[in-house]
Amino acid sequence: MFRLLVIAACLAISVHAYSDGAPKTACPDLTPQHGAKLQTIKPPYSLSGPSHVRSGEKLKLTLGGDEFLGFMIQARDGQNRVVGQFQVVDADHSQTLSCSGNANTLTHRKVNKESPLTQLTFEWLPPAGYKGNVKFMATVVQSSFVYWVGRVTKDIDVEEP
Repeated sequence: MFRLLVIAACLAISVHAYSDGAPKTACPDLTPQHGAKLQTIKPPYSLSGPSHVRSGEKLKLTLGGDEFLGFMIQARDGQNRVVGQFQVVDADHSQTLSCSGNANTLTHRKVNKESPLTQLTFEWLPPAGYKGNVKFMATVVQSSFVYWVGRVTKDIDVEEP
């Protein structure tokens, strides 16, 4: 019986930790550490906003769709490197994470089952002098066992100033 209580306590602690944002271990491949099977059907989420931005200017995008409890978003260049910096618009529900660079990933913050999100707006700043295409990739968690890894995407052209 004691062993069962210890296991239950460990599970409760790990679930609670993810309600405050994705762990750094998810940075390379955007995969949550929930241990559940990935969804292969089309995700009920999308990234909306402009499809281009000038280098040095902020880009505002919105993640939206069905209710969700967590997310992790990165912008990647043609060599699959994480680029740019995120700026938090909704500090109650999002925060930056420094994976391979300063504030180059955006993740959830203080989201719970009683008040799931249906959309979240954020800003991204391309690297200084960058020109080319970037792909925003988002992992969206609908519940602990239902999530889409890197399947919510949007291509953005970064133009010269």
